Amino acid sequence: MTDDFDSSRLDRYIKRIYGKRIPQSVIEKALRNKDILVNGQKAKSSDPITANDEIFVHPSTCKMFANIYCNEPERREIDYSKFIEQFKSMIVYEDTDIIIINKPSGLASQLGSKTNLSVDVMAKVYNENARLVHRIDKETSGITVLSKNIETSRYMLYLFQKKLIQKKYLAIVVGKLDMVNGKITKPLLKNKEKVVVDFENGKNAITEFRVLKHLGKNRTLIEATPLTGRTHQIRVHMASIECPIVGDKKYNGPKCEKLCLHAHEISFTSRDNRKIHQKVNPPKYFCLL
Repeated sequence: MTDDFDSSRLDRYIKRIYGKRIPQSVIEKALRNKDILVNGQKAKSSDPITANDEIFVHPSTCKMFANIYCNEPERREIDYSKFIEQFKSMIVYEDTDIIIINKPSGLASQLGSKTNLSVDVMAKVYNENARLVHRIDKETSGITVLSKNIETSRYMLYLFQKKLIQKKYLAIVVGKLDMVNGKITKPLLKNKEKVVVDFENGKNAITEFRVLKHLGKNRTLIEATPLTGRTHQIRVHMASIECPIVGDKKYNGPKCEKLCLHAHEISFTSRDNRKIHQKVNPPKYFCLL
């Protein structure tokens, strides 16, 4: 998972995602009303959370947070039902428990102070019980999983915590990598808006990768497998070996219209003991580089 929190208090996460102006009293009221849930359960503002936790914020609460952040008494009401066909077009797999979509780059996973459209609100129009069970960065494209009931949410959380879900990413990086396979083991630490390698205070982070193809213009197509779920893990790890991902403005990647990082494969065992294995092809701009 690639999320903007790691072992943080719940209220601090809310303020980091939705804006520092959100009053503590507003967060406390939302928690009392169960408009904010952690893993489907009522939570306290002081509860610690990790990247494996499912944080649900009711769409109306997201809107209220955005109004506070923007200091606007009212914001234009958005009819999310008009996006239902767009959401349907992203679905690559669905059964009675889960929905797997191919999220485009530029679409956020969750509503925030600067986001009016996201996967979670689009999914709610399609299925009112849909919940994100993991998130990928807004700029990252590819596989995103939603549950259709609370039992599956808890089950998927268990799989993530026990590292029983395998996810693979495609990335175009700078340089012509000589090795066929590589492994980066560097601890990572969230530092304001960025993540940095920090051997003293950072948290364990491991990324394996293999070279798929050498491209022109000193570029290499790789497949990366994060064995841990730190924020921006693949992006920071590749930049740390002087092979930043193309289009990654935050971590010194060369300019490109889109971030060339794509979650292309996922494998896990379903709640009813079926093997789920899905792949989605990278966007067209991968083929143009």
